Amino acid sequence: MTITQRKDNLSSMLHGGTLNKVRNIDLLFERSANTLLSKIDPVDTIRIIPLSSTIHDDIYNYSLPSDFKAIIDLFPQAGRTHLDSAVRNKAEYFSLRAEMSRKRISIEGSEGSKIIKVNWRKRAGIVLNTMNSLTDNGTWAVVGAASGLAEDSIIYLSGAGSIRFDLAASGNGIRNSGMSKVDMSDEDEVADVFISFYVKNSTDLGNLNSLTCIWGNDLATNYWTGIAQSTQEDGTDFKIGWNTIKVPWSTATETGTVVPAEIDSFKITFDIDSAISDIRVDHIVFSIGSQFDIKYYSKYLIKNSAGTWITRTTDDDDTVVLDNDAIQILLLEDLIAAAHQIEGADSGFDIGWAKKELYGEDLRDTGLYAKYRSRYSSQAKKEVAYYGAPPIRR
Repeated sequence: MTITQRKDNLSSMLHGGTLNKVRNIDLLFERSANTLLSKIDPVDTIRIIPLSSTIHDDIYNYSLPSDFKAIIDLFPQAGRTHLDSAVRNKAEYFSLRAEMSRKRISIEGSEGSKIIKVNWRKRAGIVLNTMNSLTDNGTWAVVGAASGLAEDSIIYLSGAGSIRFDLAASGNGIRNSGMSKVDMSDEDEVADVFISFYVKNSTDLGNLNSLTCIWGNDLATNYWTGIAQSTQEDGTDFKIGWNTIKVPWSTATETGTVVPAEIDSFKITFDIDSAISDIRVDHIVFSIGSQFDIKYYSKYLIKNSAGTWITRTTDDDDTVVLDNDAIQILLLEDLIAAAHQIEGADSGFDIGWAKKELYGEDLRDTGLYAKYRSRYSSQAKKEVAYYGAPPIRR
């Protein structure tokens, strides 16, 4: 059904009147779609696409598609077996069991965005430096006017400590060119580099723009420079507390000729607007990820002429992705929203009639919504509170 046909249907349901009294009809259509989606999971909105990021061992946060509503399945893109089924946990249990369990997922929020946490170990990353100490693997030194370099055994993310320092200006940071050589021949131009850092308050957060990582055989002639990172690895904004960035080796720029079997140097610098104190950095790991597909219900009901799924129509040639049974429910929700806005002589009748169609006589949930749910029960993956527990019913 096109938007033109949707408007024609709504006009007919409003006793043949025009839609001139309906203000911002595109917004009205979006509201009625959201009402429908709050009550059913239309089978027509199921999508399967690659997750935007590869999955890495011990890296848990990943971004979800922009139109994500509810997860149905997550699985390796190649070589899936009958054992490759993800269990969805509540946030607390996922965190508590992160070091012990695998093939677990959790849908959570971060800085105003939904993310998916995934614990699916397939290929362990290579740790370049744990950053527990200033001298336990080479010696860390400041870059530029950075100062206050110290070990921190109180605030750290992994191991037994982190490295703390102050930043005076852009380009400041820390470096280490004397680490034990690590063979990264397999990781060369394929792996992603992960490193975590800590921001103590909102003032420092507001002054931070991005981080740049450099690694190689030295820091003067043979090294790779990664693209500056201005968001976390899951695409969300930096936040107060611990953040993790991902630097793709495949997009880095090589200076000189780096021997991947002898990586022993690393530098991280910060782009800032003003001085920041007590920055902490912890744990450098190089990891090759695995591509996963995600199967989910979309929260968008509209496709434009280019085939892009959108939340709000922009053209009368846009199409609604629903089939006839769900279309009828959507049209009735359109009618309720329009009648409520118009407040005409027939509005009360129209709203009452539409609700009886949707919910049944006496609104006892025997109408179209109930019939749709019985025909197409939701396939959304339910949460399990703990191992062996039944799915949580809503």
